[in-house]
Amino acid sequence: MYAIPDCEGCGACCSFSWEWPTLIGDHDGDGIPAYLIEDGRMRCDGDRCAALAGTIGDSVHCRVYADRPLVCREFTAGSEACHAVRAHFGLDE
Repeated sequence: MYAIPDCEGCGACCSFSWEWPTLIGDHDGDGIPAYLIEDGRMRCDGDRCAALAGTIGDSVHCRVYADRPLVCREFTAGSEACHAVRAHFGLDE
């Protein structure tokens, strides 16, 4: 079992893959500014979601947190997937 990391000090899940923040369904992403959406997913700068502000592993926040996509809402802090992306950034050593 893994410890539950502080998401506001991490951000790894929002920086792991440009394919990951995909919008699901007709109303997913409602309220997100159009400039942050591209081809049915959140726009990314490289692998990092464009709505993520701050420094990975230090201090981050989502600029659209209240309207974030379903896939982001369903991601579970402390899950195996969480720790896998944290390990990718050397945060789970």
